[in-house]
Amino acid sequence: MRGRGKIRLWPAYFDADLSRGQGRRVPKERAIRDPTVETLEKAAQRLGLNPTVEPGAAYSKQPWRRTGLVQVDRKGKKAEIIMKVGRELRN
Repeated sequence: MRGRGKIRLWPAYFDADLSRGQGRRVPKERAIRDPTVETLEKAAQRLGLNPTVEPGAAYSKQPWRRTGLVQVDRKGKKAEIIMKVGRELRN
């Protein structure tokens, strides 16, 4: 099965220009402007989450934007991992 034991992280989760309804999953304090899969990959590497990039994938709330996604190892709850990555992006 594709992505078993992995968590998908979309750049929209960390985009400061988006509202929660548009897909942002972190507080504004942990969000950045125009996040890319490369910045997410680097942050996940620093956290030891073994990231893999899938370029060209489109987030379901924004299917016209092919931003790609980053898959990381499931080392806890998805919400906790998203918050850790968001904190790492701001550092």
